[in-house]
Amino acid sequence: MAALPIKHNLGFGNGKILEFPDGTAAYVKSMEFTQAFRVHISDVTGFSVTKEGKMLERRLHILGNGSTLAFVDVAHGTSELIENWFRAHKLFHGNVVRSAPTPTGPPATASPGSPLIADELRKLAELRNEGILSDAEFQSQKAKLLAR
Repeated sequence: MAALPIKHNLGFGNGKILEFPDGTAAYVKSMEFTQAFRVHISDVTGFSVTKEGKMLERRLHILGNGSTLAFVDVAHGTSELIENWFRAHKLFHGNVVRSAPTPTGPPATASPGSPLIADELRKLAELRNEGILSDAEFQSQKAKLLAR
């Protein structure tokens, strides 16, 4: 028997998010029974909100790797609740802990401020900007480089 999803109510009139054991989440509008969208939480990288035809309605776009994974028209304010839920989830793209790359080759010996350290710092910054390293991992690696 399949495990039931966990229901996360977003408040009166805002619908609910169903969290499934397979790492997906679905949004169900208030007073409806069908899923407006269902996506893998770890695939979500961002959100975009646009104003559509109705006065107090917004279109929430769920983004992943440069494309729209899903979109839904919701009441004004509901888009923020959905976005906040995803961003707080441990599987959300920006929250997934990644291990730092293991250095290859013999450790380099250089004084702080040398071109070698500057190059390593640039590489670490690129890894952080690409989402491979978290800010904490970047700071840890930076401290190790500067302590040489």
